Amino acid sequence: MILTLPQLILFGVISQFLFLILLCIAPLKARRLPRQLLALMLAGMAGTLFEVFLHTTGLATRYPDTAFTGTILGMLQPGAIFLYAQSVMYRDFRLRLRHLVHFLPVPGAIVMFAMGYYSLPEESQIRMLSDSHYPGVMNSVVLAIVLHGVVIGYLAATLKKISRFGVELRNVFSDLGNKELAWLRNLLFAYGTAWSLSLVYCLLAHVMRVTGSHQSLTIATTMVSIVILLPMSILAFRQPAVFAGIGQTVLDAEANSGAYAADLSPGSLASRIEQLMKERQPYLYSNLTVERLARQAELTPRELSQFLNQKMGINFYEFVNGYRIEHARQRLADPLETGTITDVMYESGFNSKSVFNTLFRKTNGKTPSQYRRSLRQNC
Repeated sequence: MILTLPQLILFGVISQFLFLILLCIAPLKARRLPRQLLALMLAGMAGTLFEVFLHTTGLATRYPDTAFTGTILGMLQPGAIFLYAQSVMYRDFRLRLRHLVHFLPVPGAIVMFAMGYYSLPEESQIRMLSDSHYPGVMNSVVLAIVLHGVVIGYLAATLKKISRFGVELRNVFSDLGNKELAWLRNLLFAYGTAWSLSLVYCLLAHVMRVTGSHQSLTIATTMVSIVILLPMSILAFRQPAVFAGIGQTVLDAEANSGAYAADLSPGSLASRIEQLMKERQPYLYSNLTVERLARQAELTPRELSQFLNQKMGINFYEFVNGYRIEHARQRLADPLETGTITDVMYESGFNSKSVFNTLFRKTNGKTPSQYRRSLRQNC
């Protein structure tokens, strides 16, 4: 059997996934769970690609019992992606027996293929594969919709979890650099789009008999792997080392660790926090968290967070960065200020120029450079 160039590239991509799996299961001193779940996710992705490889090279027809094994393995993806995201978001996340429900698509696929394919004589299997217009679904429109629907549904659920996590981050951190999972959200959205297009193609292939060549299918699959799957996998591999996640109970600190907000009037509490921010200027530290500020205010993190959200109508991120923007504005308005805008940015507690520019423009209607320029022109 001679492989075409696209098939060779696809095989190389599958090999890269196998190499990443080996890296994921290598012994680590800390945070092994995210990479173990990532290994399952990568195994599922490699299985999906392997199914296309078997189909387009004719290996599935030559060895009928290998057909659909990649599809079955591919059903590891949805549950593994869903659980991986949670293990990255929360450092104290642990697998429980109840989490096994997320891997039920695998035995479900085994049962479906055992009844509809593996139980058939070899001649019938080969005939079914020969009539197939799309790999992995046994010429069944219902099965195609179910398999694609499970993956797309889990991707949507994971995206929803990530969005909720973004809200939680803003109640904990004043600097979101390397903490938001924007990279994962964007790649999952692209991955979901790829699966949606796959479903459309699958329906066209089985209902309207509109099909492309094996060459075009191999090229399309390889492109999705290189543009979406591999970058997502590499970033997912690095993420646990970049950000350790937050504690799921970070706002549930012991109530007796500080004064009770309930014992103070909203006005008294607001005055205490305002005085703290003006005198100590904790917002100038880029790594300020709700726990650290609460400790200085002699409150619990939950009390401080509840006060900001319920009484002031803003989250911790907005609260702290409001002070930072005002500090930067005053610095830039000072005619004796000789520091660059970058200097002012860092000294005001920001680590990201894009975040600084965005928040400054949102608050003042101008970028920092435009604001400084306008003041000097009026002098």
